[in-house]
Amino acid sequence: LLSINYLELIDFPYREWVKRLTEKVLSQGTDGVPLRPRFVGVRKNGEKVWVENIPRLIKYRGKVAILGNLLDITDEKKMEEKIEALCEFYRKLGRAVNLCVTIKAFCRRVIEAFKYIIDYDMADILIYDEEKNILRLCIEEGYPEDLREHTIKEQKHGEKKVAAFCALRRKPVYIKNMKKHPLTGYVVSFCEKYNLNQMYTVPLVSKGGLEGVLQVIVKSPKVLSEEDRKLIDIVCEEIAAGISKIKAEQVLRELSQKDYLTGLYNYQRLWKKLEEQKDREKRYKEVYSVIYIDIDNFKSYNDTFGHLEGDKILKKMGELLRSSIRKVDSAYRYGGEEFVILLPHTEKKVARKVAERIKEEVEKNFSFTRITVSMGVTDSRTNEDVIKMADEAMYEAKKEGKDRIKVI
Repeated sequence: LLSINYLELIDFPYREWVKRLTEKVLSQGTDGVPLRPRFVGVRKNGEKVWVENIPRLIKYRGKVAILGNLLDITDEKKMEEKIEALCEFYRKLGRAVNLCVTIKAFCRRVIEAFKYIIDYDMADILIYDEEKNILRLCIEEGYPEDLREHTIKEQKHGEKKVAAFCALRRKPVYIKNMKKHPLTGYVVSFCEKYNLNQMYTVPLVSKGGLEGVLQVIVKSPKVLSEEDRKLIDIVCEEIAAGISKIKAEQVLRELSQKDYLTGLYNYQRLWKKLEEQKDREKRYKEVYSVIYIDIDNFKSYNDTFGHLEGDKILKKMGELLRSSIRKVDSAYRYGGEEFVILLPHTEKKVARKVAERIKEEVEKNFSFTRITVSMGVTDSRTNEDVIKMADEAMYEAKKEGKDRIKVI
């Protein structure tokens, strides 16, 4: 009717499909054809819109023809896509909550999934350390290195930076123009350099407790609409709940691997760490050492002063061992009055010095009880079964008179 090829009204990827449908309707009628086919149409000005066609068969000049009634469903289609994207985000969030055992792994999946619902240029999650009252970067996406180091690596709670300010108020902070807002004054040069436009920062709060902060940044000409911000608010509640759940699970795992009396790691954790250390030794030829410690005459002390006093000695010994070793080392209660220190990438000469330091601390802290310790020291170059060798060295120390260190 318009004296033009009707296919010109249809976006190229859909033309062949619409052509086949048209031919089928003209030859067979509408049976077996989608009642309301949807495709992308092209307006006269070149704008592409989603349309829904409601075709009717008519007679035109003695021939069968199709009268097309095209409805613009672009807004509806966009809403469908948003709902689909949101569903995909929640599917990925659910998998992350169920599969991830660390907060970092969980946050990494969250940031990746976030792209389904918000077209951001940069995003990050900072986790709140309640003990030190500080926000620490957990994961980020899209940040140039210089901007990351300058802005988000670490922020003190209450500091005049966006994340810290948001955490203090426990309310979202929307910055419409990053180049002019007082809270982003310290990064104005970066805003100019990277064309940063808007920022939205949301506190991650679960059951009244602050878990961290999520930040989203877009560059010009993008903006964060009110709809975008509402969506971020909603999903941040779920993200905070996920972080809270993983934290609780980590605490339970930690408790299950610790001795309740001394606070040291237990026998099961020791063997797990030993397996890891053996793998590292095979792979990287990395030597490690073990110190086996036994409290001398502990049974006699228990019989004389009672088990409650004995428990106090064990508890104090746990505190002493934790404070006497390096950060890379780990202390374990092996059983009863026996303890083990695992020292990664350490030869027995160095391990002996650690043992001597422990012995000095025991003499200083237990002088009033006359408690002493016998210790055996060895490393993985001596024998693969380091626990057995260190145990034998400890018994040699006892045979030689106790209160001493024996190195094998």
